[in-house]
Amino acid sequence: MVMPAALILGEQVVDHMFSRTGGMFGLWFPGVGKAVMLADPALVREVFRAPADVIDSSEANRVQEPVIGPQGLGRLDGAGHRQLRTIMLPPLRDHASLRLCETTALLAQRVVDQCPTGTPFALRPLLHTAMMEAVLSITMGVDRVRQRGEWHEPLRQLFRRADSYEITVRYGLRHAGGLALWPAYHRAKDACDRLIHAEIGRRRRRGEEGEDLLGLLMRARDERGARLTDQVLRDQVMSLIAGARTTTATGLAWAFERLVRHPDALRRLTAESDEGTQDVYARAVSYETLRVRPPVAFVGRVVRRPFELGGRRLRPGTTIIVHLRALHHQPGLYPDPTAFRPERWLGRRPGGYGWMPFGGGSHTCLGDQLSLMQMKTFLQVFTRSVTLSPAGARDEPIRWKAVSNSPGDDCRVVVRRRS
Repeated sequence: MVMPAALILGEQVVDHMFSRTGGMFGLWFPGVGKAVMLADPALVREVFRAPADVIDSSEANRVQEPVIGPQGLGRLDGAGHRQLRTIMLPPLRDHASLRLCETTALLAQRVVDQCPTGTPFALRPLLHTAMMEAVLSITMGVDRVRQRGEWHEPLRQLFRRADSYEITVRYGLRHAGGLALWPAYHRAKDACDRLIHAEIGRRRRRGEEGEDLLGLLMRARDERGARLTDQVLRDQVMSLIAGARTTTATGLAWAFERLVRHPDALRRLTAESDEGTQDVYARAVSYETLRVRPPVAFVGRVVRRPFELGGRRLRPGTTIIVHLRALHHQPGLYPDPTAFRPERWLGRRPGGYGWMPFGGGSHTCLGDQLSLMQMKTFLQVFTRSVTLSPAGARDEPIRWKAVSNSPGDDCRVVVRRRS
């Protein structure tokens, strides 16, 4: 069965389709064409273990191109992709070390201090600003107040459009000029690009690449021994900023949204944070949040050669979409799958193809461990410093925009200082 893509905006419709068809159904996307949507981990495993000449790992990420650029890591495949991952992975994993944990704790405390006391407010915007600040420091060494101020507004304007429904429509109509004829988007993108290229130029003139991630990329050479171009450098910077903002900041917003509506889990996390000797439960909260409310809505692949999947022969050009929330709610993998139960992760770690908030295969997000460290640290600092309660009794709805799922009310909470 093929259904128009507009209908998948309703989570109930998606659940109904999966209940009728099993873990796979067909649909049609404007600007993309035929696609299949998956929620069966066995089928997902087949896709992600297929040879690279059969299943393309990068083409489906083209929807991110308006922000990350045509040479962002998610848009590359083959030797170029492997080379950049080899360069970028060690420093990103190293940044999940004790030194950065301490820096993240200071940042989290600053966010706590910005929260109004005793009145409902939206926490998600503060978390997004904080994660943008953190990734700018890691990537480009932007750590002074004046520098952060220069970057904040251009990035805010760009991501305000990148998060909108408008970009989804315009991307679908890109062949008819939907993206090319969008002055507001191009002004915001150009402002961000000028900042990045100015920093690259400043470092080249001074001969000081720096010890941050941009510096490592500037010292790298491609397979021919040539430096990476300024455009490749720009696209990696924007890829990291976009990733941190989407997964980490939105994941944290969902963590707090879930915790304030599950007081037993919040009390257990607070007790662990107060004790200060371990992070087992904070990590479990992070795992469970990313399972039950994955910030990234979909993971995609494109068929290159005819491919048999679930008894269906997929033609070249077919897009395969893994619906992460439906995948993470499989009752065969998770008893009572819609319930928020961090305890299910005590003594175990996610594995296999039933938990994929950071994607999978060769295109797994490079910052996965960094993101988990930041989430865990923010959770512990907040619960040590304040008590949190919900601003409303009902769960916040899932708001789907572009490729992300975020809390429909921006995680509205009430904060009170602890003595």
